[in-house]
Amino acid sequence: MFHSIVHRFQETRWGLYQKLESDLHELRYLFWETTRRCNLNCLHCGSDCGRDDSLGGMPAELVVKVLSDIAGAWDARKIMLVVSGGEPLVRPDLFPILERAHALGFRIGMVTNGWALSPAVATRLAGVGLESIVVSLDGPRAQHDWLRNRQGAFDRAVGALRNLVAVNVPIVEAITCVTPASLPLLEETYEIVRASGANYWRVFNIFPIGRARDNADLLLAPEHFRTLIDTLAGLRKRGEADGIKVNLSEEGYLGFDVEPKVRDGVYFCRAGVNIAGILADGTFAACPNLPAWMGQGHAASESFVDVWNDKYQIFRDRSWMKTGRCAECSHFDMCRGNSLHIWDPERSEPAWCHYDMLHPGS
Repeated sequence: MFHSIVHRFQETRWGLYQKLESDLHELRYLFWETTRRCNLNCLHCGSDCGRDDSLGGMPAELVVKVLSDIAGAWDARKIMLVVSGGEPLVRPDLFPILERAHALGFRIGMVTNGWALSPAVATRLAGVGLESIVVSLDGPRAQHDWLRNRQGAFDRAVGALRNLVAVNVPIVEAITCVTPASLPLLEETYEIVRASGANYWRVFNIFPIGRARDNADLLLAPEHFRTLIDTLAGLRKRGEADGIKVNLSEEGYLGFDVEPKVRDGVYFCRAGVNIAGILADGTFAACPNLPAWMGQGHAASESFVDVWNDKYQIFRDRSWMKTGRCAECSHFDMCRGNSLHIWDPERSEPAWCHYDMLHPGS
């Protein structure tokens, strides 16, 4: 009873904090989807990327214009520009744009599959001020190569992590997509991450978006998710001893009884609150994983600064999400309808509820 009261108080306090953050909506992370081209063809790709040249991104001069406008309005030193894709390293003019962004004051981060991240590329990335990078590593060799749909992808990913550690990138993070097949391999995967020298490891389960929508074998059932939480809680303790930050990704509210066991912070979907995205076609978004109907403007015709200040209201006031299974939920003020990329517009409710999976019948 006492713990229940404490958790309810914590939820109330955190809900008020989320409201304050939404009201202030200070931009802290800007995801730039450099291109939708990719050198892999992953089975679970949320963006359905490919090798077609038509999937290229917006012109360099337009990217620089948007970044310059942002740096003119706010302190770019407080904003992390995270370059993603597709695969950002397939974009030929990536480094000149990163050099310009760094000169404007932006902190630089990246999300990559690691295939093209040679020692020379790692050195160039360090040279443009790379502070943080995420490299996909989805299990031991056979599991990773299967999910990434290309033989040799595992060796390239591990090599990328080692190359980044060698040039002293401050945050080198491996990220693992967990499937029912790879769930029993988590401890082995942890050891691979540790041996690579990476100092962060993030784990998440695949959701039914992009190519994964048609592949139910990639999705975790509730019992799998509970096993994931229990396993990860143990690996976090091992990580503390090894100097590795181990976290479950920030997708879905787990309950205050579970959050600290698997995360450094408490769940908060910051899309459109502190996080924005510029998609490959120039659309202003909240994060790259959201559907097209959530786009808020376009780089070719609008100022990002104006759009950020005047729009994005569906992300900051999520009362419209209090429908379906969320309508009567006592945790709504804390959860706010779960992560937006999991929202199912046809059912008007989240496709998944992490809290329900961990607290069945509650």
